Amino acid sequence: MGSDSPLLRTPLAVISTVRLQDVLVVGLALLWLAVYRWVRVPPHLRHIPKVPILPLLRSYLSGEVEEQRVKRVILPFAEKARTNVVLVFIVGEWQVHVLEGKAGRQFMENRTLMKQQPPSHMLLWRLTGNQNVFMAEGEMWKRHANIVHEALRRSTPIEQFANLARKTFSLMGKGGRIRWNDYTHRFTLDAVGTTIIGYDFEALDKPDGVFVKKYHDVMDAISSPAYIFLPFLERWWPRHEVRRLVDEFVDDFRVLVENKRKDPGNDMLTYMFEDPEMTDVEFRDNAIVAFMGGHDTTAGALSSLVHFLGMHQDVQAKAREEVFAVMGSDDPSLEYFAKMPYLNAIVREAMRCNGPSNVTIPRLADVPLQVGDYVIPANTPIVLNMCAILHNPALWPSPSEFDPDRFTKMDKLDENLINFGLGPRQCPARNFSINEQKTLFSMLLREYRWTVPKDSIHRDYIKNGFSTFALSLPYDVDIDFVKIT
Repeated sequence: MGSDSPLLRTPLAVISTVRLQDVLVVGLALLWLAVYRWVRVPPHLRHIPKVPILPLLRSYLSGEVEEQRVKRVILPFAEKARTNVVLVFIVGEWQVHVLEGKAGRQFMENRTLMKQQPPSHMLLWRLTGNQNVFMAEGEMWKRHANIVHEALRRSTPIEQFANLARKTFSLMGKGGRIRWNDYTHRFTLDAVGTTIIGYDFEALDKPDGVFVKKYHDVMDAISSPAYIFLPFLERWWPRHEVRRLVDEFVDDFRVLVENKRKDPGNDMLTYMFEDPEMTDVEFRDNAIVAFMGGHDTTAGALSSLVHFLGMHQDVQAKAREEVFAVMGSDDPSLEYFAKMPYLNAIVREAMRCNGPSNVTIPRLADVPLQVGDYVIPANTPIVLNMCAILHNPALWPSPSEFDPDRFTKMDKLDENLINFGLGPRQCPARNFSINEQKTLFSMLLREYRWTVPKDSIHRDYIKNGFSTFALSLPYDVDIDFVKIT
């Protein structure tokens, strides 16, 4: 090669730059190929309408809550595509989401379907375990479900709910501006503790108690949108400190169960001891699930309920009139609740507008399954998207409006009111939660009038915090209360 060769006249720095650019281009191309292969729809699912992937990715990585993602991305796509069955990419896979109650019953009432077991390395499931009524299958689930149903049947603790309501009012005093979601979490935590777990967390008396604080620390620590959307991160970059917090909290429940065995009472855990097949792990996992599911969901519902009535003074006044006419100054009871159709309608509408839980755990069928207009291939995750059903404009007139009268006009409940799931595995504590809400709500109406402050962050629409369990948990719900004299 002569001295006039172009290569010899090219500076080495330019050659290095060109080579670096080539490496970057190849690297980006390989990255794009990997992402494409990861998010592309498998051939056997391409007959089902697919929610666009880019809006979903932006939503997940931004930390948008489930309820807003459903309203902003999933429902508009379904409405445009004229379908109630869609494909949604989440937790690293494509799932079938069902957006209508009738189609939902086609798989939720099918006893051959099994719950999909979540990735074992996710800290969320390290916290809850999988040997409980929430996650178990087969004979284990039957044993747990029978015990839970029997425990809840033996007693309806409305008297205890009323006592906790009076304690709440004593803390509220003459009223003023109160962060209501703080009170609802404390109220429901003491309710589930004293009646289901058989342990007094003293959340109303000690809001900064060690147990309660540790729970909030754990939930804050594991609630990372990136780790929930990309669960493999837990294997690549494990969060050792968060894992330690989770394990310590789980061990606290192990000790709680041991103490309960020594000092039984009139609660669900005590009834579980009657089953000789129950293991220590099953006791612990069920205690944790009861603790988490039994207070967060109802607290969110009560926060939403009071907010909506603070925004709708006419509804609040009408409900108060009904409560005084039926209950007078008596304590609440099931008999009184049956005679208050407007109060019942308000509770239902509040849970429709901001349902405590948004989606079910995915189910799997080992054979193809007809759901709506589509045949779902075997081993495809299927989800009942409760939030989408409760806000589907094809099912509810003006779904964004709070209108309790939509339920006073019905002879029977709409099949699309599915806050607690569908089929044999819907939430066993449904009546427990509803009666807890009605008790506090009816007594609150007699004690206070309330409004939503003009500077509330919820004036336009109610805002929920990010939840690992895809729950609707309003935050910073400030309410102005005035004591009724």
